[in-house]
Parts: sequence; structure tokens; C-alpha cells
Amino acid sequence: MVTVSFDPDARTLYWYFVELEEGASAEEGECAAALLLDGDGQVIGCELELDESVAREDLALALRHPQVRYQAETFTLTVLLADETPATVQPLAETAILDFDAAGSLLGCELVTAPEFELAERLRRLAPFMVSLDEEEDQGPEPALSASEGTGDRGLGIADDELRTEDREPGTAEAVRPEILQPSAFTLQPFKSGFVAIIGRPNVGKSTLLNALLGQKVAIVSRKPQTTRTAIRGVLNRPGAQVVFVDTPGIHQPRNRLGSFMVEQARRSIPDADVICFMVDISEPPGRLDRRIAAMVRRSRAPKLLVLNKVDRPTPHGPEHLQAYRELGPWDMELAISALHGEGLEALVEEIVRRLPEGPPLYPEGQVTDQSERELAAELVREQVLRHTEEEVPHGVAVEVEEWEQRERALYIRMTIYVEKESQKGILIGAGGAMLKKIGSNARHNIERALGQPVFLDLWVKPRPNWRDDPSSLRWLGYRET
Repeated sequence: MVTVSFDPDARTLYWYFVELEEGASAEEGECAAALLLDGDGQVIGCELELDESVAREDLALALRHPQVRYQAETFTLTVLLADETPATVQPLAETAILDFDAAGSLLGCELVTAPEFELAERLRRLAPFMVSLDEEEDQGPEPALSASEGTGDRGLGIADDELRTEDREPGTAEAVRPEILQPSAFTLQPFKSGFVAIIGRPNVGKSTLLNALLGQKVAIVSRKPQTTRTAIRGVLNRPGAQVVFVDTPGIHQPRNRLGSFMVEQARRSIPDADVICFMVDISEPPGRLDRRIAAMVRRSRAPKLLVLNKVDRPTPHGPEHLQAYRELGPWDMELAISALHGEGLEALVEEIVRRLPEGPPLYPEGQVTDQSERELAAELVREQVLRHTEEEVPHGVAVEVEEWEQRERALYIRMTIYVEKESQKGILIGAGGAMLKKIGSNARHNIERALGQPVFLDLWVKPRPNWRDDPSSLRWLGYRET
């Protein structure tokens, strides 16, 4: 029998096609969804608008139930728990979250409704199918929050007695004032090294943090979402330790193959990490994406740090936001930082190093990133496109280095900026070439600063239709699954 559970706080219905056991869900997907209502507005079923990526054999567990039907022509999976035709189909603004096992079989789904829908009042017909949610696992002692001198309660609006430092003995954490939390000396022996994944939704400041930690730009930044497209590694060497930070693309709802590639890059970094930094924007309350990402992070056995960024911003509801983020998972430590202003970063590095495993350096001394000079130069051009164009243009752009030649007076670099539409080409070039000159001039200045030598930058713009959804184009432009 199909079963359903209801989370009133999250206004969420969970639909199960199997009796779920912990760890059974291995992959997630997304799709548009709708609730099916009877004449009184009561929920009697749901519809999932799947796509060709979900094969019919992936639905075997769902289709063994007589209440479930699948229309292959439209890729629609219908769950109808009443023997009647629905009076209303209520589309949902939030996409459904699909749970799959390791073999790719659909186990169930999660549907979220808007507050005005008043879902709690519409579940009478689902009573025979309802099961209670499992009790939350014991979270153990409340984790600690660390802040470097100067962060304190200025941005968060958090009282001093809400900031705690971690104690080795459970239940013996002692309240301290944040200004006395000073970084201590790093352990020189034995040597520690490992990978640290910086995970979070778009625009929480992951790339800004990476650049600030390394003291130089290795990842481009902009105010637009989905700026980072691939996992970028930055190497921080400290006495007795080497920390390899992995800046991941922001986890979001993918709308094309490139988006799916980016999300997969972020997801793959979680199991391989020795420490996970779940980075959030403390000036905003947790949203649906934060909850999804926290669920992925919870599955890892690695130490998990909750990194509360943007404490430099006035946040009247800081304490409420902090408590909401705390409840997303069992965090080993909470740290308040400002990646933009460099506040709290020493404390963050110290806590990371404490949790790294013993091991030799993973990269040669002096290497700061795994990006080549060509890759960095191409990204610096794309950064200027992001800054100077609007709407869909910056997201439909890819940059390829076609020529790289050291000449007598300067390094000659010829790049092609690919767009998806002819109209986007005109926007990038601009009237009389003005826009392309502006992009090129700013990018050249940043490339020269990064490479330490004069650069002659030659930019061309070409259309490559629908490249973000074309597997061959993605591979050709360097977006290859590893």
C-alpha cells in the first residue's frame, strides 16, 4: 500500500512506495508536481511530471501498487488513493523531491505546499494511508559556536551567552565571551592533510571564502547565482598541515544538462571530503534548498561545520535564523564569519585543521590551486561577462582558450566566447564593439595580475546553439564528468 506522512512545520507530504529504511535513499531528483483534490478540496492523490531521464523500469516499486499509474507519452506518474475522478488538479509552486535507491528505483517523493493552501485541513481522505514520521534521532549535546574577535553579536544580534565553545566532555560546554576565542598554535606534529568541501546554495559566498582563505583569486565571484560551474580546489599550507578546500557549484534546481552537471559536481564532493563546511547566509532564514543540502550533508560520516556567513550585515532576526540552521543537522561546530571582510577565518581554519586526518601533503608546496593558468584566464573573462550583462546572457556563455603563445612583448591569448543565440552575440559585442572592449579590458587587467606579466587578449564571440543541453558541446567545452 502507498503510505503518506505529513510534516506540519514544513507543510510537506511524504509519499512512500516502499517501507523506507535509513540509508535506502541514495540519489535525489526533481520534477514539477500537483496535488489531486476531491470536490471538498481534500487531497486524494498527486501527479509527478517526470522526464525521459526516469525510465519505466525505475518505477517498478511504485507501479506495483494499484493506486499508481504511469502515462509514458507524457511521462506522468499519477498516485490516486480514492476510486474517483479528481475534481481539481492543484499545481505546486515548489518542485517535488524524488528519492531513488542505489539501483535508480523510485522510492517516494516529497511535496511542499504554500502556507495559504492550508494543507493540514485537507488530509481527511488520506487518513487510512497515513503513517507517523520517525522520531528525530538524538542530536546529542548542542554544538558550539565560535567567532573570531570582532564578529560577536554585531551582525547576528546574538547575546554573548548564546555563543559557546566546544568542550571535549559531552554536556560540559562553558559559556564564554566571543572576544576571548583566539586561534591557538597549530599542531606541528604529526602532519595533517585532507579535503574540505565548501557546500551550500548559490550566492552564500563560497568562492569569496575560498579566495579570502588563500589570499588570492582562484575562483571567480559575482552576485549572479550559479557562478561556479566546476569544483575548484584551493590549497592552503600551514605549519604542520595542508588544507585542500573544494569550492563547489551552488546546489540548485537544474534546468539543463549543464545545471545537472554542476549539481552533480557538488554532490560528488561530499562523500570524498574529510571535513564538510555547510555554508549559509545568516542574514536569511533557511530555505528549501538549505534543507535539501543539509539532508545530503547529514549522510556523510565526516565532521560537519556549520559556517554562518555574512555576519557583517545587520540581522535583526539573527537568533531565530541561528536556531533554525542549528536544527538542520548535528553540527560538530558552528562558526560565524564574514568572508567578504575576513572576519572569523582564522578560527575556521583552526577548527578544520583540528579535524583533519594525519597524512602527508597532497599537493606540492607552493601550488595554490588545481586550475591551470589557461582555465583561470578563461574564468576571469567569464567573470566580466557575468558582471556586465544581464538576464539569460551570462548563464548561456562559455569561454574557450584557442591560442596561448608567449611572444616577445606579451603573452598572446586568443579566446572564443560562445553564446547560445545570435541575439546574445550582439549584446556581448555591443554598439561599435563597446561591450566586448569593456569585458576584454577588465579581464586583461585581472589576467595580468594573476599571471604577473603583460597580456595581449584577443576575444571573439560565436553562437553555439543550445550548448548547455548538448552532451557533445559540454564535453568539448570541458564540462566532463570525472
